[in-house]
Amino acid sequence: MSSARPRRQRAGFALSRRRLIAGGVGLGLIGLGATAATRELAEAAQPDPVRSVTVAYTRSGRREGLDAEAARSLPDGSRVVPGAAVAAPARRQREFLTQSAAWLKHVPEARRGLATSALLDLWVLSDGLPATVAGWVGPWRYIWPRDTAFAAVALARIGAVRQAWSQLLYLQSIQAVDGSFAARVVPETGMSPDYRESQFDALGLVLWAVADVLAAAERAAVRLDLDELADLLRRTTRRLLDHTARGQHLPPVGPDYWEVGESQVTLGLAGPTLIGMDSLAALTAADPELWGRLGGGVGDVLPAVDAYAATFARTFGANGLQRYPTSGGCDSAAAYLPAAGLVPTDGSGTRIYAIEAEALVTVWDRLEQPGGGIKPGHGWIIDRSSWSPSTSLMALGFARLGQHDRAEAILDWLAEHRTFAGSLPEKISADGQPVSVAPLAWTAANVIITFDELYVRRG
Repeated sequence: MSSARPRRQRAGFALSRRRLIAGGVGLGLIGLGATAATRELAEAAQPDPVRSVTVAYTRSGRREGLDAEAARSLPDGSRVVPGAAVAAPARRQREFLTQSAAWLKHVPEARRGLATSALLDLWVLSDGLPATVAGWVGPWRYIWPRDTAFAAVALARIGAVRQAWSQLLYLQSIQAVDGSFAARVVPETGMSPDYRESQFDALGLVLWAVADVLAAAERAAVRLDLDELADLLRRTTRRLLDHTARGQHLPPVGPDYWEVGESQVTLGLAGPTLIGMDSLAALTAADPELWGRLGGGVGDVLPAVDAYAATFARTFGANGLQRYPTSGGCDSAAAYLPAAGLVPTDGSGTRIYAIEAEALVTVWDRLEQPGGGIKPGHGWIIDRSSWSPSTSLMALGFARLGQHDRAEAILDWLAEHRTFAGSLPEKISADGQPVSVAPLAWTAANVIITFDELYVRRG
């Protein structure tokens, strides 16, 4: 296994690796010049070293990304090195594991190793922070609203409802007055580290997280006050409706989880927008007086929900859920829909678009990589690695669609391709080695929610 230490970023403009490996779509190379573009592309095509095999509190009491050698002193089932100068991290880790112990008992013993790894990865990337960071090394050490939405849902599912709610309150505190979210923010300041465009997918995914955390709180008999998120709900709903012409149009063109420049709206934006609309309907059903308190009414929301469902169905839905409305090939963003519960009902109908299991199977088959997982989409042409966020999101989608064998097979594959320290890496190379950075919060959250759907929600 490669155990290279994190590389130092070059001064000035740092070109995102994701922007480079996204293939022929939006490479972001305009202005670099032919020579620089060739050099950057060549670098992206090189084997990607693992920058950290896990993150842990070291003897100094600091949280650090560890290389393979440093991680050898880490005990199994821990993200705290023994003999740390500060005892508080070890205590907080014990408290977190104790809090999630009742949830973990639902997981079959053969899969508890992976479940525990995901719990520890999520904990170490959340502990003492206002919200979960994507990773801990270099350009991953930021809070992405999209990743935070999944982390909040995962935390609520394991019983850490108030911690999940706190993360959503933090997102409210960093949201702009116009309802937009910065693509990512520095956890210490809440400020954007660069000039990346706002990413519209955050709106729908954050609304889904609000609805899902509320549902988890109700199951756990934990009382939450939805009015604490009144500003977030008001601003997010207004932006969602205004930028889709009250559901009549697709969302505006912009970057999605690929984080590349685009000339057409992508499934990675349109799908989360659909999820957000569905979540508005769910919040309305749970609290019919909500919109009156927010200054509107049910009549302002539900017609837009229905209108957008129709808009999505006649564009992305009618053309096979490709990356773009009528082209682009398969995209793992299709898994957003079942992951958030947009699945066929028992025959009584559904008020919003749902994806069928066969469609998700097709996406998997067309995106599968040599290492056994999948790449994000058809246009992701340079890198041959399997990406764990997309792979684990498919596991969650299959679980919610009732394809339990497929979901469990993906979980087993993820378990087999953790780093030797047990963490879930961002990528697995074509020859099956963990690469890039470990752990990754989004992947850990997906794994936890998948376990919850397979073994807790099913009873």
